[in-house]
Amino acid sequence: MNPMDRWRFRVGILTELVARSQVKLGRTALMKLAYLLQAIEGVPLGYDFRMYTYGPFDEDLLNDLGQAESLRAVVSSMIPFERGGGYGYEFTRGPDADLVRKPVAGKIARYVKSLSWVLESFGHRSAAELELLSTIVHADRHWLGRGERVFLDDFVKKIKDIKPRFSDDQIKRSIDELQKMKMLKALDSRSLSLPTS
Repeated sequence: MNPMDRWRFRVGILTELVARSQVKLGRTALMKLAYLLQAIEGVPLGYDFRMYTYGPFDEDLLNDLGQAESLRAVVSSMIPFERGGGYGYEFTRGPDADLVRKPVAGKIARYVKSLSWVLESFGHRSAAELELLSTIVHADRHWLGRGERVFLDDFVKKIKDIKPRFSDDQIKRSIDELQKMKMLKALDSRSLSLPTS
């Protein structure tokens, strides 16, 4: 895919996520949903996600989201955060969403099942939940890429090192959920005794 086609496809997928979602998605949610589409479902977005403060991140995705907004494919609304002050953005379908998706509609159609899956499985999650879940998947893919198998206790400890604000129980529950969905490849299944309180 040449760079212009890839950009159109990315903007089309982001627009499609916003248009199909049953809830308003923020930047963090869109970042993590796109990550899961690429990492789990193999949707060829071509982002280079790296671990960042709130989990897997690629600045190019924010640029593409900004382009989608300037093309009126999506519309953002500023919202205040309930805790801690500050604000964020929520995205809704824009008036020109169909115009933006039309040139890549055939390519997007190949991934409708993946889009539905990621929205049904994760679209309703909070930003914090998506941060933890996507971080676990990102770490799993890192270890898998290195040919490593990781036991549960080591997996939890390594995630805790990356995300110290989450409790061991939160991490274990998230690992268990992802394992039941068959999304983790580096976790050694011989270590799956998950007693959580």
